[in-house]
Amino acid sequence: MLSGKWSVDDASLIAAEHLANEALHPYWAGIGSKGLPQLALDAAARLDALIASAPDELVDAVEGTPSAYLLHRYSHRTDHLDHIERSLSAAGVPARTIAGGQVDRSFNARNASATERLRAVVERLTPDDLARSTAPSEEGSWTVGQTLGHLAFWDRFMATRWQAALAAGADGKPGYLPDDLSDLLNAALEPSLAAFSAESPLGLLTEAVAAAQAIDRLIASLPAAVPIGSILDDRPRSLDRSLHRHSHLDDIEGVLMGSPARK
Repeated sequence: MLSGKWSVDDASLIAAEHLANEALHPYWAGIGSKGLPQLALDAAARLDALIASAPDELVDAVEGTPSAYLLHRYSHRTDHLDHIERSLSAAGVPARTIAGGQVDRSFNARNASATERLRAVVERLTPDDLARSTAPSEEGSWTVGQTLGHLAFWDRFMATRWQAALAAGADGKPGYLPDDLSDLLNAALEPSLAAFSAESPLGLLTEAVAAAQAIDRLIASLPAAVPIGSILDDRPRSLDRSLHRHSHLDDIEGVLMGSPARK
């Protein structure tokens, strides 16, 4: 694309990539893991550098189309990193530490990046966009407005859980709801979120970003006594809010592009 010689249409390319994924799986499974982490990092760095060098006219031509995934590589990476982190947690692998035995708090940077992505998406939305439906998922098919309300509620709810834990002692963990109760709460909130979206669209857009910023600040200020490592193992989304935001932002961006989010 940078050389100006690209001519393959989006649909054909995406179909070919799916076939390539299926064909390559047996080979990937047979490769030893020793050098793979560095290969993944090197590939990401090379691609990020190419994207950063792309001229504005090329970026504008790709943004908002089914090929926007060529620019937004964090979306694809986050999906697979979520899978990896869930597998590590299920296997009981302890949280990684950095030099000096300190727990890695890189989730703060990921939270900030996800909030910036949320802000950028919100700035593109119109009141009419809030009534558009996202692609069906395990949680159902919500409107864009309901999805933003969902993000805002759970960020606010997480903040209250952290505040309660800190009030009980600096080394406490935030409480959490069982998954089936969370699902019931999501279902009960749908009509209210839809009404809020319809009656106060600008208020909803502001609240979604404000809620994300508030919980990010709280998490970034957690005292050293908080058992970060065990919380990352047990409930990573209590600290890494990007895990929740990116999946729903993918849904919203899919609507803005006129199709389900591409990988």
